Amino acid sequence: MNAVAAERARASIARTGELVSVRRMSTTLPLTVLNRADVMAVVAGYAPVELVAGITAGSRKVVLSQLDLDAAGFPPLKKGDRIYLGKLFETQTTISAIDPDHREFQACLEISTTGT
Repeated sequence: MNAVAAERARASIARTGELVSVRRMSTTLPLTVLNRADVMAVVAGYAPVELVAGITAGSRKVVLSQLDLDAAGFPPLKKGDRIYLGKLFETQTTISAIDPDHREFQACLEISTTGT
């Protein structure tokens, strides 16, 4: 990983992104937050031509810096972790896929989420 490029990507996300809350929940009831990191991310919907198997209307693409997750002490992301969106983190989404080799930005993850 090119540290300079990774830091540049992190700064770009901080400039253009929004604050999201990444959370790992317990697997037993009542659900509790095991890990939480509030980080900057670029959030976008998918274009109609991108709606293929596993990606449906309402799915979102979230790009965030692995450096930010590491700095917050968050363990490696996994399918099923949640990303809360909105000014008050009122919109819950669930991670359905993670691409650790996001090609536009060094040390960034491209994540597909589903949810309201």
